[in-house]
Amino acid sequence: MRRLWIVLLLLTLNLSAVSSARAQATVDVTAPQVAYRYGEQVNFQATVKASAPISDVVILFRAQGESSTRSGRAALSPDGQASYHYTFAQGPLRSFARVDFWFRVTLQSGEKVESSPFYFYYNDDRFPWNMLEDKGGANIRLHWYAGDEAFAQQALDFARAGLQKTGQMLSVASDHPLDLYIYAIPADLQSALEIGGQTLEVGGEASPDLGVALVAISPGEEQGVEMERKIPHELAHLLTYELVGQDYGRLPVWLREGIASMAEPANPDYAQDLSLAADQQTLIPIADLCGDFPPDLSRALLAYAESESFTRFIVGKYGDSGLVNLAKAYADDLDCQQGPVRALQTPLDQVEREWLASANLGSGNVPAALGSLLPYLVLLAVMLLVPLGFLIAVWRTPNGRERPGTK
Repeated sequence: MRRLWIVLLLLTLNLSAVSSARAQATVDVTAPQVAYRYGEQVNFQATVKASAPISDVVILFRAQGESSTRSGRAALSPDGQASYHYTFAQGPLRSFARVDFWFRVTLQSGEKVESSPFYFYYNDDRFPWNMLEDKGGANIRLHWYAGDEAFAQQALDFARAGLQKTGQMLSVASDHPLDLYIYAIPADLQSALEIGGQTLEVGGEASPDLGVALVAISPGEEQGVEMERKIPHELAHLLTYELVGQDYGRLPVWLREGIASMAEPANPDYAQDLSLAADQQTLIPIADLCGDFPPDLSRALLAYAESESFTRFIVGKYGDSGLVNLAKAYADDLDCQQGPVRALQTPLDQVEREWLASANLGSGNVPAALGSLLPYLVLLAVMLLVPLGFLIAVWRTPNGRERPGTK
């Protein structure tokens, strides 16, 4: 019996040694390299070495802000060079995003080992970008390819002023560099967004979670006007993200665009649009601006005008702190109606009525306004009719005859 126990013990130790040997297999992935053509292809390469025979190498990668991870089987040469060619026919990558990638190595034993992650930034490399960093503490990097140093410095000055204005209103500042890209013409910006699977908004585009803002401004006589309008607007989106973080998408669109529009100089067209819509009773209910703005350009411009005016009214009545509290309430996933109840102790529709009165815009969209008030009007009618019916019943005599003097 003792000899049997010794044999079993030796067998166990031998199996443990084999298991340990398998666990000690090492895989080294070194010298990762990435080369890409914007909107066309990405080539990945690395040196893969292992202490045991390799059967398969797969590369996995994911752009910042994307929920799905892409993968592909890499070709492995006898000298350990793994390479993978990704074309954008398989799907676009998000522009200006950090792309994380790593390798999964399968040994012939079946063991799988993943490398540590690497990354690269997928930026638009079609243009000869210059860069100018702010030295005044605004924490911004300006990228441009058309125009001289004076053009860039003027843009940087507007960027600094815009960040300061919005930062004071929201009591927030960025603790990391923000990147502003200036395209020379809208077509260049449009193509950059289309390559990344996006569309161009009215004045520019912001990717708040990336800390990136894009605008199109041509050097020339109107450059200052364009800079003062577009740059602070897009950067305000980035600062709003700094305030609420990854919950930025929960904020109503009217609030996001209202804050950004307040960063611009006063727009006289907004006042005209609001006045005309009020006269024609075509104002858009604020609740309808919680989601996407109308696709029609004229209605979209009215949506911007309303958002700016409504947000400015909130700041005027409740202060900067009220605006910040409102943004944080929405970030806590309160719906469009309930956010103001927590932050301002007032329902959204009541704030809207106060805004309309303050801005001399009348009742706005009358049918929509009556629709929102209909439940209250019905309740009021019931409350009035019940006592009236009771009084009529009391006024009649017990045998059903009316009292003298009545008809």
